[in-house]
Amino acid sequence: MMSAKVIRWKLISGLLLVFALGILAGSVGTGFYLKHRLAPLIKDPRARKAFIMKKLSKELNLTSDQKSKIEPIVEQMLEKRREYYLKNRQEVKTIFDQGFAQISEELNEDQRQKLDGLREKFRRRRGERDPKRFRE
Repeated sequence: MMSAKVIRWKLISGLLLVFALGILAGSVGTGFYLKHRLAPLIKDPRARKAFIMKKLSKELNLTSDQKSKIEPIVEQMLEKRREYYLKNRQEVKTIFDQGFAQISEELNEDQRQKLDGLREKFRRRRGERDPKRFRE
């Protein structure tokens, strides 16, 4: 017969395993959702507009007439957002460059090289997305 101590440790271990598997399942599910549900919204302006219109239509129970009047407004909002981004992109880049230069002053040489690598990796990833997101 098992002692109470062994049974208790098995119970605790089992609960921890269930908890860890829940975290893993949640993480995988979130990653899948982000990749397949939100990624198209980032890459394709038409998908963004369709998503917004679908959400508004469903939540507000829009009539066909309302949809036809609201859709151009949504297009205008998205276009203004794109123009704002394109206009301010260089200013944002300058702010980040200055901030990272200040951070770099506080680091040793090895840390600076790692920071430069991280920034380059970020630039490559951004470069892959930006042209699809905000076409000029």
